[in-house]
Amino acid sequence: MTIQLMTAQANVPIEFLQFSGGERHIQLQPELLNQLQADTQIKASLQNSTDVMDYLLLENVLLQQSTHLSVEIPYFPYARQDRICAQGQAFSLDLMTKLLNSNSEKFAGQRQKIVVWDCHSQVTLELLRKNTSFQEVINIEPIQIIQQSETLMQILSADNTVLICPDAGAIQRTQAIANGINPQRQQAIEVIRCEKKRDPNTGKISTTAVNSPDLTGKTAVITDDICDGGATFIGIAKQLRSLNCQNIILYVTHGIFSKGLVVFDGLIDQIFASNSLPQSEVSKLNIINFQN
Repeated sequence: MTIQLMTAQANVPIEFLQFSGGERHIQLQPELLNQLQADTQIKASLQNSTDVMDYLLLENVLLQQSTHLSVEIPYFPYARQDRICAQGQAFSLDLMTKLLNSNSEKFAGQRQKIVVWDCHSQVTLELLRKNTSFQEVINIEPIQIIQQSETLMQILSADNTVLICPDAGAIQRTQAIANGINPQRQQAIEVIRCEKKRDPNTGKISTTAVNSPDLTGKTAVITDDICDGGATFIGIAKQLRSLNCQNIILYVTHGIFSKGLVVFDGLIDQIFASNSLPQSEVSKLNIINFQN
């Protein structure tokens, strides 16, 4: 199930249906409606348009019951499409946040808060505040998730570990992670920046460079919010290998892994990802089961 409905007592089962014409439908039985509290939480993994529609239908039912809602969407859809990069593109994130507000006009004041995990940029938070009626918008910072993995924190606390910032857009995010790690270390963790160039029309990466002369004996932890096909991290890992890095670790909050993990064989030794998206058990992958 990609959408969970939670009350103070327990998770409430939801039945979504689809008509023969393709339309989605929801039916909460009277006995289930009686279980609803004044304050109810939805936790939603929205991975396709059907999930988005199901969420909106469920929200509509709950708001009609005078329920006050808190919503958690760990991986926020379209967060990467936070601007128009070339003529002919849609501003997808702006549209997505407005879709989430479809039910708000009639039910103003019933949406308490929305929580997202490690959103791609501040644009997501700004648009949620601008385009929706949620009273509070909260972003779970990556260090909060990382700190729930004892194994990853041990790696990051070791003296020979360096932190790899994948591109200029991730500098503040990476430094915030470093600041959260430093109290566990004798000396501040070194942050090494990378540079990459991407074609705005195709999204493909043309060049990658690691700004360090030598990393002999070091453990490098690359950190970013999302891993899709992995091209960014493959390019960085190749550079790190050429700089004599001893171990290469990848942490991403949202592991899409659209090309699988085999693309990292021989390049990345361990991968850590949160449970924001469903993951299969793979020997190289360490899943951080974060609970907000």
